[in-house]
Amino acid sequence: MAGNPIDALRRVFFVYGEITMQLGQAVFGQKDLAARAVAASADAIAVVPSAKIDTDGKTVNQVYGALWACLSRTELEPEWLSLANTRDHPDEYAYGARHARMWPSQFMFDRLSVSVCIGNSEGWIIHVDWVTRPEAEDLERRYAMMPLLRAKVFNRNQAWDLARLIAHKLDVA
Repeated sequence: MAGNPIDALRRVFFVYGEITMQLGQAVFGQKDLAARAVAASADAIAVVPSAKIDTDGKTVNQVYGALWACLSRTELEPEWLSLANTRDHPDEYAYGARHARMWPSQFMFDRLSVSVCIGNSEGWIIHVDWVTRPEAEDLERRYAMMPLLRAKVFNRNQAWDLARLIAHKLDVA
């Protein structure tokens, strides 16, 4: 004799609720683990809201970790922040700086650039790029740009506010 269909439906919803709760806890645990890993990779850089990030002697990956640790504690936290060369491809001029590359130092003809552009499908992308100029002997005087970091937000005002904050944290402006 089959059981009551209402009781069977209740059991299904109970099991579904349990699975959903476990999945939510697993996702929360993953995010917590990722946040702790990023903070640890930042070499325990102190997070003070008005403080700039010390980039001297740091790799691109370490600066990324320090910036993410700062941004994750603000109301301007982006949807995502990533290294421009997400797969650590060896061709830096096509894909961006490798993770282990030293963060660029400020030279006379070099600079960091923080810019905002509209995303391909939705939202706004904040670009952090290293702009360099060839040696003085080069008559063409061209510029070269190497992507360093990317961030995404969905609101235009948040994009510009985040770009200002990143420029301040990296001492670009």
